[in-house]
Amino acid sequence: MDHLETPAVHRLLTSPAGRLLTSRPFEAFKTRSLPREFAVVRARAAADVALSEGPEAYLREVGAPPAPHLHDRIERALARYARLRGAYVETMDRWEQVFWGDGESTPDERVAVERERREVSERRAKPTDIFGFLSKEHLVPPVKFETPSPEDARTRWNHELAEPERLYGFAESSAAEEFPRVERSATVRGPGTAEYLLRFRSPSPHLSDRATARVYEPVDIDANAGGDADLPTLIFHSGWGMFDDQLTYWPEEEYVARALAPEGYRVILPDAPWHGRRELLGRYSGEPYIARAPVGLFTLYSAAALETAVLTDWARTEGAPVVGVGGVSLGGTIALHVGGRCGDWPESMRPDLLFPVGMPGAIDQTLLSGALTELLDIDDALDAAGWTGEALHEFAPLLNPPKEPCLAPERVFPFIGTRDEMAPTSTARALLDEWGVPRPNRREWDCGHFGVLANLIRDESFRTTVRRELDAAARNRRNRESVAV
Repeated sequence: MDHLETPAVHRLLTSPAGRLLTSRPFEAFKTRSLPREFAVVRARAAADVALSEGPEAYLREVGAPPAPHLHDRIERALARYARLRGAYVETMDRWEQVFWGDGESTPDERVAVERERREVSERRAKPTDIFGFLSKEHLVPPVKFETPSPEDARTRWNHELAEPERLYGFAESSAAEEFPRVERSATVRGPGTAEYLLRFRSPSPHLSDRATARVYEPVDIDANAGGDADLPTLIFHSGWGMFDDQLTYWPEEEYVARALAPEGYRVILPDAPWHGRRELLGRYSGEPYIARAPVGLFTLYSAAALETAVLTDWARTEGAPVVGVGGVSLGGTIALHVGGRCGDWPESMRPDLLFPVGMPGAIDQTLLSGALTELLDIDDALDAAGWTGEALHEFAPLLNPPKEPCLAPERVFPFIGTRDEMAPTSTARALLDEWGVPRPNRREWDCGHFGVLANLIRDESFRTTVRRELDAAARNRRNRESVAV
């Protein structure tokens, strides 16, 4: 029977050659390349809303200065992209029918459609061959900013500043009959996994879309074939700007989900707001998070935290004896907010364990001094809108994880890089000290931010920690239940 496969690039990264990814030269190279990488996807996002309006309108939409000498090349690029987007729309229509429609499909048909969807989604999401020339000309900014002023933000978020639980808590109206109903797609077979999608209305009042997540389970408990779903579960969030399963290679899928699921775990990889399937028209995956800073940051954190609560509750209804929440970079910050905000949530929505990776501990400080701020011109956008350090600190109650966790500190297992300048190491250490996370629970890799991701891919220690702690927590829960009986 056909199934999805682990991409060759992942096998390369886990080979001896992949050691280069943790080196200082690679860290420097990857950091320098970020503005150009995001300029390409910014150019593509602009094409989605200005495809037929001509080069001048397109350049205005993309946020570039006039460039009459490039009009002919831009027209050809837009024509090529129009054909590619047409193929993408056609493929997505077929995929939607196969995975969410009422018709019957065979396992092999689902594999074929999913494989085709990923290939055309990747070409459409990152068309470097079409728009790369614009980034070489340094015409396209990496982010099209729409930064609010501090005055507007204070007016809009006045109540939340006074009571952060308004932003991070469930409204009283979230009664059982109004709680988001989680839908499940048809299943596709992966390398030792059964994989499917979940979707539900986001519980955040500040979003109007559906939350989505991809689930991985051992292939022998595929719900279509029956079996025991009493699986320890990990909900793991990706970093900022990731396209998730819109690409043929999604690192978290391989080093976490497809590594753990065949061993008897359930792994859930959510799409963060504005990421992956939730990309907004005219914006690339994750762009609103930066473009609307600092408001975009806490809007995303709060929505993702509440969506994680829904997924935690869903996993428990599926029989999960224990649920852990983790994430890398942006995902690690989401995990910290979950761990620091869940005290007032219903018990079924609170995780048992936390696995934050490569995350800062103070977002207001990171906006002021993190390496990404200067690299993507976030500092200039904040300055132009009037955001001083004092103004950012005023919004710290919404931006930063709380100074005390809602989980026992012994249940928090962080991983950070000692040379991380994008998620400054000092801020992470300071928060972990405030939380009282035991030193033996902490793991520090001698690397920068991209080295953290490389170590997640190559180093077994993260997966070993997740297995050990999920298994121990599941045993303890079962023992307590057997004593109670």
